[in-house]
Amino acid sequence: MIRNMNVLVLGAGNAGRPAARLLRHLGNEVLVNDIRRFEELPPKARKRIPEMEAEGIRFRLGGHSIQDILEADAVFISPNIPRDAHVHGLIREAEKEKDIIRITTSDIGRILNELIVIPMVGIAGTDGKTTTTNMIDFILSSEYRTVSFSSLQDSLVIEGLVDLVVKGEITRRDMAVFELPHGTIRMADGLELCSGVVTNLTPDHMDEFRDHNEYIERNFSIKDLIAPGGVLVLCGNDPVVRELSRGLEVEHVIYGIRGDDGGEFQVEASDIELMGLDGSRFTLKISGVPAASCSKGGDLEGHVSTEIRLRVPGIFNIENALAAITVALALGMDLEDVKKRIENFRGIRGRFEFIDEVDGVRVYMDAAHNPESMEKLLEGVETGGRLIISLDNPDTLTVRDKYRIGKILGEGADTVIVSGMNETTEELDMSAADEVARGAGEDKTIKTRSVHESILRALQMADEGDIILHIGPGVVNAYGKVREDVERAIDSFRNYTVVLGGCGNVGSLMARNLRARGNRVIVSDISDETPLEGVFRAEGIELDLGGHDPEVLRRAGTIAVTPSLENNRKIQGLLEGFEGEVIGVEDVLNLYPPEKPVIGITGTNGKTTTTGMLKSILRTAGMDVPEHHLRIQGNTELVPALQARLPGDVAVVEIGTFGRRGEIRNSALLSEVSTGVITNISRDHLSGGRSFQDYVECKREILEVADTLILNADDPVVASFADELPEDRTILYGIQSMESDNVIPEGRECPHCGNKLRYLKRYMGHLGDYRCLCGYRRPQPQVMAVEASPEGFKLVIGSRMREVKLPIPGIFNVYNALAAAAAACRMGLGIDEIVKGIESFSGVRGRFQEISKTPRVILDYAHNPAGVRAVMQTLGGMDGRLIVVNTVASESGIDGDREIASILSDADIVIPASYAARRASDMIKTETVNIESSRRRAGAGTLGASREQVIEAVKKALEIAGPDDTVLIIGEGGFRYAEEAFS
Repeated sequence: MIRNMNVLVLGAGNAGRPAARLLRHLGNEVLVNDIRRFEELPPKARKRIPEMEAEGIRFRLGGHSIQDILEADAVFISPNIPRDAHVHGLIREAEKEKDIIRITTSDIGRILNELIVIPMVGIAGTDGKTTTTNMIDFILSSEYRTVSFSSLQDSLVIEGLVDLVVKGEITRRDMAVFELPHGTIRMADGLELCSGVVTNLTPDHMDEFRDHNEYIERNFSIKDLIAPGGVLVLCGNDPVVRELSRGLEVEHVIYGIRGDDGGEFQVEASDIELMGLDGSRFTLKISGVPAASCSKGGDLEGHVSTEIRLRVPGIFNIENALAAITVALALGMDLEDVKKRIENFRGIRGRFEFIDEVDGVRVYMDAAHNPESMEKLLEGVETGGRLIISLDNPDTLTVRDKYRIGKILGEGADTVIVSGMNETTEELDMSAADEVARGAGEDKTIKTRSVHESILRALQMADEGDIILHIGPGVVNAYGKVREDVERAIDSFRNYTVVLGGCGNVGSLMARNLRARGNRVIVSDISDETPLEGVFRAEGIELDLGGHDPEVLRRAGTIAVTPSLENNRKIQGLLEGFEGEVIGVEDVLNLYPPEKPVIGITGTNGKTTTTGMLKSILRTAGMDVPEHHLRIQGNTELVPALQARLPGDVAVVEIGTFGRRGEIRNSALLSEVSTGVITNISRDHLSGGRSFQDYVECKREILEVADTLILNADDPVVASFADELPEDRTILYGIQSMESDNVIPEGRECPHCGNKLRYLKRYMGHLGDYRCLCGYRRPQPQVMAVEASPEGFKLVIGSRMREVKLPIPGIFNVYNALAAAAAACRMGLGIDEIVKGIESFSGVRGRFQEISKTPRVILDYAHNPAGVRAVMQTLGGMDGRLIVVNTVASESGIDGDREIASILSDADIVIPASYAARRASDMIKTETVNIESSRRRAGAGTLGASREQVIEAVKKALEIAGPDDTVLIIGEGGFRYAEEAFS
């Protein structure tokens, strides 16, 4: 015995911890040293360390020290520390100065063997160890006071045995039954077993071994632990085990299922009837079992036959039962008692364990985690309906053949739902899920980020009679967490959330956020259809359309009410008597903060296209960027805040305004904007007595929220905001040089003194190189375009320059691309990634969108003077005539309508589609063609034109246009209805 020494234990893992406890129990001073820091250790080790410190064991983590070695009398080195590790060199250096006792795993085993005087049974092999261990324990516990150690008890054998010794409980037990996994069987060297089992030896954990032979040798070393007079029990159905049994000197028994090869075993099952989830029947035949030396009975001789009815399903459980029966008989138990016990065995946790039944769908869990165990699990399992398999990441610290696993599951299940979460390391690896999906087939695989999400998806697709089976290494290594995820998903499915008014803009985003956090969500709406149906279905959101089904509401656990319905009397009546929780949009916002960078884009024009371009850049760089999928413009009120909370790596939200103070500030605050982008500021939203300065102050509000501002240096008002901020909070962008001079100018006053600015160069409207007599001038941008043209430019960021070809032409798109590039630069992306993302941009609906080629028809949402000016500048100088359909009703009232009409004088023909456009048409100095329906006020607010007016105007334009002409349709009414004229 090693006593009263200073002992250094190297390694705080599964070998080092029990060794340290045992050595401390013997009266030694023990220091545990590990190269890993505390936070780098596995969760199980972090949990055990405080308990060990309470026993007087010291820890020094984060590196090895020769001083610690020199102060030690003896050293135990974990077998998991590589032989070429630096610490081995330190030990050799220390041994030059003093004699140091080296404590081996065999020493630990022999110490335990001396202290443990009860018979021991060990179970080794690849699959079936845990079930076989617990079957043996269940049978033996009818006659013995047993103690069992397995992954089921979350206790490794050496830790469990040491615990018995340290706590003085060994005298209260008659027999120990335990698993001997490949990782800890080395620590058992020195123990003496009265009986041992080898279940099978298929390849697993191969990244830890040179080859399969080394893995076999490690596991089959259990033969060296069998005490004199002990019995080794071997599975004859495994060809490797069967071959190893030949010439084996230790007393052994071979069990197995009788097969077509005619091979006979000493203990075998025949005449098998598999009964699906209800278990199996078979005939047990025994030709002889020798008694172990610790047995209280004698050898079982002669041929014996009896019928066995197992309650646990699967062919693999017949093999496990045969092993357990053989061990019990070798230990002297009566066959009738063994038969009674094994027939009453109802399974163990994590081994085809029944969890719950939901609406006729049964949910199970099983620890199958490698290809062989999965094949055995699926063999003979029959269901009345579909089999939906949920799988956690097959990798642990061991990397497994995920493609093969996918193939096996794809052939055996109707649907495979695989999570990328490694439940052992608690790290997300979606590439593992991708590999499983390639094996199973993308068409029958669903990929998720957690077990909770997987089970929810399974429940949503399952019908009565279907089976949901969750499998994977998480059931072994993180049983409690995985089971909690499964049960939480079941609870969420039962206690679902109904979103009243969920087809609306805000309601749809409330529903999607609730669903993204694992809730079962039903959208309930009086509308009988929604353009978001595809989005809802893809994300697993259920629909209750055409009214609010009282039964759906009654069974809900939570009802979420959209802001527009909070004071609705009918809704209040529906909620009377509801006993669950009622929440609103504020609750959703508070429950789910964005927890990601949020880029907020505001300005008068270019917001939507800049947003789309930036998303294209980020996605091309591999980032996940959430979409709201709404057919709206401006993204006012709560839409940006809810969009920012959807899952993703970074959120890009468009923040508009109705011209009211506080809107942008509140929207940016609720969205938790970290980077703000201001594209430009032109005269807009000036109705109701509001001045241009009032509108400027609205846009300025984002400065109060964002940490970093991306500002247009060519816009004198926007650029002036940089004067209020430290240099490290701003990135300026602009055009440095432009090839074309086809500019429709717009004047602007100096934001400092109010005098009219002088422009050295104009690039678009009021954007260009300006200066004032007071000294205010255009600042130098950090992100700029040189040699800009409607087709492209050279992008310059610092010392780097790249050519950019615009997928959608226009100087306004040069500015949009620069704004997106500056924001992407702020996110840390390189210039090549930025250029690739810009050139991959396919455009957004209603932004210089070509909807016909002959004649060419362009649809653009331009709805204010600056926007119309930009589009007209892009189309200037084109071949053929330019025919404009004007559906605008300006947010600046009659003054805005008249300014737009004046800009349209550069067209060849103008067709006023809205009443507002017709009223202002006296400002047009070119040919005007009126339509009959524009005499009436029709569109409400800025919508301007009705469906009837837009379709009549577009059809009139197509009648007039020749094949070489261009038809431009502008305004919100055109954006909504123009495409219907072509259907």
